[in-house]
Amino acid sequence: RVRAQDDNATKVTEGQKRPQQQQQQQEELPIWVRREKERELQAQAKADLPWPLYLALSVIVAIAAVGSVFEYFDKNAVFGVIPPESPLWAPILGLFAFTGIPLSGFLFFKGVNAANEAAEKQDKMDGYIK
Repeated sequence: RVRAQDDNATKVTEGQKRPQQQQQQQEELPIWVRREKERELQAQAKADLPWPLYLALSVIVAIAAVGSVFEYFDKNAVFGVIPPESPLWAPILGLFAFTGIPLSGFLFFKGVNAANEAAEKQDKMDGYIK
């Protein structure tokens, strides 16, 4: 029994050495090979919008939301189509204003987080972060 336990212990230490060996092999790889592997991993990962698109959409939605507030106070037609006398005028502007501001904040937050993730990935590929 003691011998069997010793055999299991040596198997565990061998199993622990393998990830370390893989890490050492990965550190020894040239930068272009590491970048290629990183691209393959990114291709397998879920597809998401690029971070500049999140920031651009955040700006557009914020401008539309603030513009809706101005349209409401100035009593202008929505898109030049729905006059202020229409019963749909106030709900449409309210929808744009009350959902646009939080949505633009969410898009900005998501864009900044995605930019930070992209910067970390680039730093890892360049070797600044290990």
